[in-house]
Amino acid sequence: MIDNKLLFNLTAIQPSSAAKFHGGGYYGEIVFFELIKKTSNIIGIYNSKNYINPKVLNSGIIIYDINIISPNEVIIKENIEIFYSPLHASNSLWNFNVKRHIITWHGNRNLEIFWNIIQFKYARNIKEIFKVIINYINQNRIKKYLINKVQKERTNLEIITVSEHSKASIINFFPEFKDKIIPVLFSPMEHNENPGVLPDILENTKYFLLTSGMRWEKNNIRAIFAFDELFNQRKDLDFKVVLTGISDNKYLYKKTVNKDKFIFFDFVERSELIAIHKNAYAFIFPSLNEGFGYPPMESMRFGVPVAASGSSSIPEICQNAALYFDPHNISEIKNRIIQLLDKEIHKEYSNRAILHYQIVTQRQKTDLNKIIDYILYGNI
Repeated sequence: MIDNKLLFNLTAIQPSSAAKFHGGGYYGEIVFFELIKKTSNIIGIYNSKNYINPKVLNSGIIIYDINIISPNEVIIKENIEIFYSPLHASNSLWNFNVKRHIITWHGNRNLEIFWNIIQFKYARNIKEIFKVIINYINQNRIKKYLINKVQKERTNLEIITVSEHSKASIINFFPEFKDKIIPVLFSPMEHNENPGVLPDILENTKYFLLTSGMRWEKNNIRAIFAFDELFNQRKDLDFKVVLTGISDNKYLYKKTVNKDKFIFFDFVERSELIAIHKNAYAFIFPSLNEGFGYPPMESMRFGVPVAASGSSSIPEICQNAALYFDPHNISEIKNRIIQLLDKEIHKEYSNRAILHYQIVTQRQKTDLNKIIDYILYGNI
C-alpha cells in the first residue's frame, strides 16, 4: 500500500471526437481497474458531459466531475502527490504541481501522419474538403505548435510507452527526452472476455473484417478499393467485407462498385465486436500509424489470419504472425488478400496467429504488473 494519493485522469478514457471507443480508452480502463485492486489511495476525475463506462463510476472510489471542480482544486483538496493519465493528450498535460506527473504516451500520430492525401476520400462535403486543404497548408505550423505545447507545459514528465517504435518517435520529436528513462511496456488486454452474439446478417457468412471505418488514419478506404477491384475480377468469390465504426453508410456505399459485397456497421458494443473478430475469415489492418495496435491481437486470439500494414509499430507487435503490405499501395493490399484466399497460406497464418497471441499475452500480463509498480512506486 502506498501513502501518496493518486489522481487518475479518467477523462482520457472517455470518448474522443473520432470514436466512442478507442485504444487509449480501453488501455486506461484496464490500468484503472488493476490499480484499484492494489491501492485504496486513488481518486478519479472525469467529464460528466461525455460517456463513461458505468463500471468506472460504480468502482467504489471517489470521482470528481471537472465541470464542478477543477483538477487543481482536487489536487489541493485531496493532497494529491501523483497524477496519472493513461493517454497523452492536452488534458494529461494540465500544468499543476504534484510530486510525480506520469502519462502513458502511446505514440505521435498527429506528428507522424498529420496529413495524408487519402483524407480527401473521407471528406463528405465542401466544408470538410476545405478543412483538409487548410490542414495541408498549415501542417508544419500545427506540428510546431503541438511540439511547443509539450515542451512549454511539462518537460519533467514521467513517461510510459507501449512499443519501441513509440519510444523512438518520442525521442525523435522531443530530443530533450533522449536521456529520460522511458519504460516500454506492452498495452494490456482483457484476455478472458466472452464473445457476444454474432449479428444475424453474419450467420453462415464468410467475411473479411475491417474496423474503425470512419477514421482516415485507419486507411480502410484503400482496402475497400482493393476488395472492389478483386470482386470486379473474381465474380466467383463468395465473400463479404465487414466494416465496423461506420456512422455514415450512404457516404461509403457511394464509393463501392460491388455494393452487395459490403456490410457496414456503426459502432458496436465490445462483446459484439469480439464475436465479429472471432468469426471472420481474415482480418485486414491497413492502418497508417499505430502506437501499439490492438485489433490484430483481437483476431489472432481466435486464430484468424491477419494481413496488416508494414508501418509504425505494427510489425514490431505482430512479428511473423501477419502478412504485410504497403498501406499506400492498393495493389499490394489486394495481393495479400489474394494470398489469404489460398487455403494453405490461410491455415499457416491461422496457426501463427494462435502461437503469437500466446506470446504477446504473456508479455502483456507481465508488463501490466510493471505498469502498476511504476505508477505506484516508480519501480521499473
